[in-house]
Amino acid sequence: MAQAQPGANLSLVSEYSVRGLSLSEGRPSAQLRIDYDSPAGWYAGGFAARVSMASSPSRAQLIAYAGYARRLASGLSWDAGVSRTAFVHDSRYDYHEFHAGLASVRANVRAYFSPDYYGAGRSAYLEWNGFHPLGERLRLVGHAGYLRRLGGYGGGPSGRVDLRLALAFDAGDASFQLAWLARQREAGSGARRARALAASVSVAF
Repeated sequence: MAQAQPGANLSLVSEYSVRGLSLSEGRPSAQLRIDYDSPAGWYAGGFAARVSMASSPSRAQLIAYAGYARRLASGLSWDAGVSRTAFVHDSRYDYHEFHAGLASVRANVRAYFSPDYYGAGRSAYLEWNGFHPLGERLRLVGHAGYLRRLGGYGGGPSGRVDLRLALAFDAGDASFQLAWLARQREAGSGARRARALAASVSVAF
């Protein structure tokens, strides 16, 4: 019989980066994720992380999300949903984002749209994520994304690419990662780039 699947994950990362940008000013960040998957295909969850940004007094980011996923006869699955990101004590950067995607066993593609990304204007983001097993516990994990600004932002570059390549080692409920990060340069952008190397440890319970 199908059963609901609640879960939680606690992580410590050497730097909290999102789409090639640092949200922790190069400092470590503790993070907590809670997920709930229903037998009918609905899912919901929450995410909390310590942040540190020179342009903001906020020290915590909160994300709530929900959606629906369904498996196709081909073995692929699709999902669609919405999320709300908020920065504690600084609502200037709060935003909604909608997404839809398609996934296989080892990879997925997702498209996102935000009407007011970080409070600065409309944006679209397309990403690919995948992994390749290198052994019983070792995996090669990859990510590629492209952010496109659709309006607002006061001019400047219209888009950027970010890349991530990581080695992940699974040890029971714990997972360790060492990642290489890259982001397309943006002339005139004051946003801090994530460091080239980052490490993380996560425990599921």
